[in-house]
Amino acid sequence: MVKFERKVLIVEDEALLRVLISNTLEAEGFVVASASSAAEARRVADDFDPDIALLDIELGDGPSGIDLALILRRKTPEIGLVFLTHIPEPRVVGVDNKMIPRNAAYLVKDRIAESGVLRSAIEAALRDRVSREFRDDKKEHALSDVSRSQLEVFKLVALGRSNSEIAAARGTTIRAVENLVKRAMEAAGINPGEGNARVLAAREFIKVAGLPHSR
Repeated sequence: MVKFERKVLIVEDEALLRVLISNTLEAEGFVVASASSAAEARRVADDFDPDIALLDIELGDGPSGIDLALILRRKTPEIGLVFLTHIPEPRVVGVDNKMIPRNAAYLVKDRIAESGVLRSAIEAALRDRVSREFRDDKKEHALSDVSRSQLEVFKLVALGRSNSEIAAARGTTIRAVENLVKRAMEAAGINPGEGNARVLAAREFIKVAGLPHSR
């Protein structure tokens, strides 16, 4: 009997993690090819013809993992997709979770340390049976109910920006920023009476998005 081997394309710009994931999946019987960018991944995919793509979302300059996923799906509609990222809240990088392609898994990178999780997510994506267990972007967290504009304000607060600096960056008034910050705190359930509200806001943002970068 001929054994059917599943082919996985890994797209990850962190070299060490790319090798780690490749070695792990090869040990589990997958045939693996890898790429460090969307452009390289498209070239590799043409020759490799993967059954599934394992994609980081942030791939440096150029198309993101989301962009690449849509490109791969247009070319091969049946390809399975698993996003592997350090960001549990995709809105932080401008991605509404409605943009995540149908039957794609979305895992935070910390979960690859859990025994069998990555393989199970791959198998679920291959069978079009991705449950909420493999959609970390849909899990509730402290900033789940804040809007996109409020999330951006949290980022600026985490960067240590004052209300006047935020107002200048957004092209609005300090009063408008004060109101926006207040509504954002309320949406996140942050009670100023529990301590320095801006410190609490920064802490919650970092939990969800990691340390922010100004750009």
